Amino acid sequence: MTSENLESVKPDEIMDVLGETCPYPQLYTKKKLEKMAAGSVLEVITDHPPAAEETIPGYCRDMKYPYVVKKEGAVYKIIVRKTKTE
Repeated sequence: MTSENLESVKPDEIMDVLGETCPYPQLYTKKKLEKMAAGSVLEVITDHPPAAEETIPGYCRDMKYPYVVKKEGAVYKIIVRKTKTE
């Protein structure tokens, strides 16, 4: 769900999960988003391809959160907008 241009949005919070492997990046992302207010933007930084390509995007799709994944070398930045209170 990438209906809005999240690439140019300044995130409200940045979470670095470099070096973490599944399932931790997705679990940490879920816990962080649960604490954030609706409308907030989270940037997740990971170097674990399954987290960036499958688990975090899958969670965002399930929750209907707009997101975008940017790859910079071996590092992924996933930008997510929380759209509702859980």
